[in-house]
Amino acid sequence: MTDEIESTAIGFPSEPIGSDRPVILTPELAHVLRAGGFVPVAENGIGERIGVADEDLDHAGVRFARRNEVNAARLLLKYKPFSADEITACAPEQTLGAVFHAEGRPDLLAPLLRSGVRAYSYEFLTEDGRFPLMRAGGTIAGIQAVFHAAHALQTYRGGRGVLLAAVDGCPPPKVVVIGSGNVGLAAADTAAGLGADVLVLCRTAEARDHLLRRAGNRCRAQVNSPEALARELPDTDVLIGAILISTYTTPAMITPELVRTMRPGSVIVDATAGYGPGYLPSAGPVQQPGEPPREVQGVLHVKIDVLPSVVPVTSSRAYTAAAAPYLVRLAERVLRATPDPVVDTALIVAGGEIRHPVLAEHAGFYDLVPG
Repeated sequence: MTDEIESTAIGFPSEPIGSDRPVILTPELAHVLRAGGFVPVAENGIGERIGVADEDLDHAGVRFARRNEVNAARLLLKYKPFSADEITACAPEQTLGAVFHAEGRPDLLAPLLRSGVRAYSYEFLTEDGRFPLMRAGGTIAGIQAVFHAAHALQTYRGGRGVLLAAVDGCPPPKVVVIGSGNVGLAAADTAAGLGADVLVLCRTAEARDHLLRRAGNRCRAQVNSPEALARELPDTDVLIGAILISTYTTPAMITPELVRTMRPGSVIVDATAGYGPGYLPSAGPVQQPGEPPREVQGVLHVKIDVLPSVVPVTSSRAYTAAAAPYLVRLAERVLRATPDPVVDTALIVAGGEIRHPVLAEHAGFYDLVPG
């Protein structure tokens, strides 16, 4: 690369052959980056799995290069996290951007610290109290959570035999959603659109009022509490957990005692799919797509943490459309040293030190001491 290109290059490493991960580099993102004065660099064939031809990327301004050139860029961007081997191969002066979820991944956090790189994790980027880089993925995960619940309710899956939709002559199925963020709102909208009786349990009265203004009469909303859960769960057909973060330090919210009050064949979808027992201990380990629901105390549990990834064409387009302006700002921050407090909220490690409080909180679980 020429010095001019090298100073503005953003590398987009390819995923392994056969991977179904979303691809963050689309023609739309390439156009936006080029307009900002940056040069997206990638290997040939990077967009094949999402139906994007090299010709389309070339027309949008992508520069194709060999893998070693792509991986040498000062700023490297992906959708899903870099592997431990990819991180280890990086130089300390490089910066990585991805959805890392490193607070629950010691296999990633350790090499991130050892390598000395700077890393930004999109899920932590915060602006005006919201997480704009997770809006698209959260929306897809919320929709998918309802679809998985609908399948699990069918008798061949062990469910109650309730159709998750309005049918004349039948009472509407009851869906309870815990959380009113991106995932919870999408789940509530989808279930309500099918005709379900939807109740959203919100963290605060302010969140409840905001949801009710937005949703009108499409769903009900209450402030979440142990009393509300005890009152609502016994006649619930589907419970969707969509809280923001669930880790080793998160106290149990849906206790085994509450699960026992639910009807046999009802369904719990853990759309948060966090780490450790968390808010929903009965959910157990993460399941792989295609695995049957896990039955615990007669209630079917679905816990899949790659709901957006199994629809990579949709995820890639939707995520990139929402993330493009923030990725330009990240490039400005890294390659031009432009101050940006919003982008800085996503910084998780730098120079071998943990820079985000959520990661610092969990480092002790893995014997990793914050710098």
